[in-house]
Amino acid sequence: MQLIVRGVHIQVTDALREYCEVHLGRALDRVLGGEPAVQVEVHLVDTTGENKGGVDKEARITVHVPGHPALHVTEQSDEIHRAISAAVDRVERAAKKYLERRHDHSGPSLADLPTEGN
Repeated sequence: MQLIVRGVHIQVTDALREYCEVHLGRALDRVLGGEPAVQVEVHLVDTTGENKGGVDKEARITVHVPGHPALHVTEQSDEIHRAISAAVDRVERAAKKYLERRHDHSGPSLADLPTEGN
């Protein structure tokens, strides 16, 4: 997994980068089974600036898997770690939902069904 973490009005520390890597890695391994060519972009944003408070921390996560559409999730919270956790949960649910929809649950095709003449 290639992880890119960027901050807008937030300083991305090594601890914050590791927090993203551990949580996203765990969630995506459960869903994708360690797909080797996964690229994940995380944008951490403080919309009102440093010490103003409120629900102003935002985590935007985009997951790129070759051959599949990108998954994009945005979550807001008053604390950046909570926003990251909520976004990771939503990415995991969205990936599971996409994979379930992609599987063919329709049963046998019409060509496989017996005809009246046989």
